[in-house]
Amino acid sequence: MKPDARFLSVKILNRFEKKNEQLSLIRNQVFSQFDPDLLSKSRSMALTNEVVRIKDRLDLTIQHISGRKITRLDPSLLSVLRVGFYEILYDETVPDYAAVDSAVKLTKSILNRKASGLTNAVLRTLIRTMEKDSDWDRELQSDPTWHSIPQWLQKRWIAQFGENGFSELAKKFNKTPITFIRGDLSQQSREDIQKQLEELDIKSEVYSDSFLKIKSGSGKILFTNLFQSGQISIQDPAAGSVVEFLEPKNGETILDVCAAPGTKSLYLAEKVGNSGKVLASDYDKIRVKRGKKDVNRHQRKNIEWSLMDATKDDFPMADKILIDAPCTGTGVMGRKPDIRWRRKPQDITDMANLQFKMLNHVSQFLYPGGTLVYATCSLEPEENWNVVEQFLKLNADFQLQTGSSCLPKAWIDEQGCFQTLPHVHGVDGMFAAKITRS
Repeated sequence: MKPDARFLSVKILNRFEKKNEQLSLIRNQVFSQFDPDLLSKSRSMALTNEVVRIKDRLDLTIQHISGRKITRLDPSLLSVLRVGFYEILYDETVPDYAAVDSAVKLTKSILNRKASGLTNAVLRTLIRTMEKDSDWDRELQSDPTWHSIPQWLQKRWIAQFGENGFSELAKKFNKTPITFIRGDLSQQSREDIQKQLEELDIKSEVYSDSFLKIKSGSGKILFTNLFQSGQISIQDPAAGSVVEFLEPKNGETILDVCAAPGTKSLYLAEKVGNSGKVLASDYDKIRVKRGKKDVNRHQRKNIEWSLMDATKDDFPMADKILIDAPCTGTGVMGRKPDIRWRRKPQDITDMANLQFKMLNHVSQFLYPGGTLVYATCSLEPEENWNVVEQFLKLNADFQLQTGSSCLPKAWIDEQGCFQTLPHVHGVDGMFAAKITRS
């Protein structure tokens, strides 16, 4: 018998707590071990994302309802309770009795009868507490742990955005993110794409010329012919705007370093057309392999993949360069909820040093008069403006090009760089600076 979504979720959550590795990698390991069906796999992906997202809040609630310290609970029992509490508190599609029944059975199969009795008692206490008082968790909401953001990040963001700004940002990151898709308008119109999605019961609304906001049915997108043939890509408008900020033109050859998995490379390839070329590279062998494999899906022959290190390797000279630098990823924490638990304060400094090294090295392969865009998906100034400012001070033949006619004015910051904030602009947190060589 194939394992169900809850069993898979508990196994994934246990490994995540133990190893603190990327959630996507852990999921792949568990899926390889148990070979679940497509529905269980899809459900467990959604369930683990949401439980990891609000892990601290769930733990605070479990401790309050059970009267037991989290550290005193068996790790597997804690994972079962997290799933049970999430389903009862936040998943409107699961009846309370079903959440309790499945959690009890799961505890019995993974642990023992005694532990299943505790699961039953705690979950039923939660339901009774909710029925008795609709305002039962008001005091818990005043606890900083409720935000489910590590304390060191809370302090940083309160200093950066203020108390209210941080509160709004935390709320945004603790909601399931909106799915956006970008259509390849060189293949068919946005209206035709939207019509085909509608026929597959995937409802959408227009966000911009190339982007649609998915209102329902997002779980089906990867299995559509539109996606399988490369006519649509799952991409946030802010990420797509990094490409637009570079203003790629038909026939140009563009150097795209740190390119894997290649979603921006594909957008660049669409922009430069068949007469242009995208030289995509990355230092990660596995990710480059994925980028090459994706060519089979979208059939774009104008992307050339190579394994290269942007801190030291020699690249061809180019008229335009995109450096989509590796970063802490704090701007996409809503989309990748595990990031908040895996990052440490030192990571920001380490990333900033690496980013400067990349920018300083790759910039020498830009032709005079050419344009370079340095971008991150981080909210941290050390990784964004500070890196650019340091580079410009040390390289007199490079200048910042401010503003952009192709992006909303609200997305241009006081330095003239492109910056989006999830709680302000409703998209992923991105930063990009456009630099020209004189």
